[in-house]
Amino acid sequence: MQKTVILLLAMLAVACTTDGPRKPAASGKSGEMLVVMNKTRWEGNAGEIIKDAFMSYIPMLPQAEPHFNLFHIEPSNFTKLFETHRNIFVVEFDPSLERGRIEAKRDPWAYPQMVINVKVPNEEVLLRIMNNNDASFINYYLKTERERLINAYGRMINHQARNVVRNNLGLDITVPEGYFVAKQEDNFVWLRQTGTREELELGVLITVMPYKHPDTDFNHQIIRERRDSITRMHIPGTFPNTYMITYPDIPHMFDEINFNEIYAVEARGLWRIKDDYMGGPFVNITFVDEKNSRLINLDGFVYAPKFDKRDYLRQVEALMYSVKVYAGEEEQVAPEEV
Repeated sequence: MQKTVILLLAMLAVACTTDGPRKPAASGKSGEMLVVMNKTRWEGNAGEIIKDAFMSYIPMLPQAEPHFNLFHIEPSNFTKLFETHRNIFVVEFDPSLERGRIEAKRDPWAYPQMVINVKVPNEEVLLRIMNNNDASFINYYLKTERERLINAYGRMINHQARNVVRNNLGLDITVPEGYFVAKQEDNFVWLRQTGTREELELGVLITVMPYKHPDTDFNHQIIRERRDSITRMHIPGTFPNTYMITYPDIPHMFDEINFNEIYAVEARGLWRIKDDYMGGPFVNITFVDEKNSRLINLDGFVYAPKFDKRDYLRQVEALMYSVKVYAGEEEQVAPEEV
């Protein structure tokens, strides 16, 4: 019988718990993933299949960085001590199976947590599952990572910066302490964090403008030109007549995404300061506030020449994903405890 894959991917609706805050806080560092599988399999072809999927390089970073740092553990050693890890991927081989199976669980042992369990009869089916679903797996883990960060931000809100965004732009955002308002104008706010570590800066630009038409407002070339226009106007370099631009010879990577249940276009690329040495990665998200006929443009960037960029860019993305149209105090919900 042909071995096909049963995709139990109603996925995030599967085994989703509602009592997360009453569970222990998920352990492990940002970007870590615990892989539970037989040691012999891990050191052979099956392990290479898993590594190729989750340690693949993240596009549009200046240096090669993997999506996740993987740590292997034998099933017999997977005790309660490890059950609270934030990201867990379990692979089980059972030759009696006729088909591969995938099960995703939210918060089974800790909160917030993502656990994906793959059961397969052989490595051929494992390879097929990973080839067909690796991007979805990565996105589920990354969504949970963002939720952790947003929850953490909610416990240390910079209310002054948040109120500037609310009052100036009619948007709500979970701005953590450490960020400050570097610049504000009508329809524009620059949130900035300059870390205590040498040469480290995170930034989020929020721009509001009239919504015109999807064919123009979501056009890829216009998105690129819009970003250059915003940064040229608002993000100066160290020296006179220098400012932030995108690398002109490096194409952006565009994607249509679900941004908090709203259609959006995401752009990723590299930025630099004109006639200067500074540069780094950025992510740009464009969506429509339909109720108020406004186009919202969010742009997050990282400058960290001496450090890896992956986790810093994910911190900026989490801040961007906390943005919502401000509906007044009565609509605000307190963040869940972790």
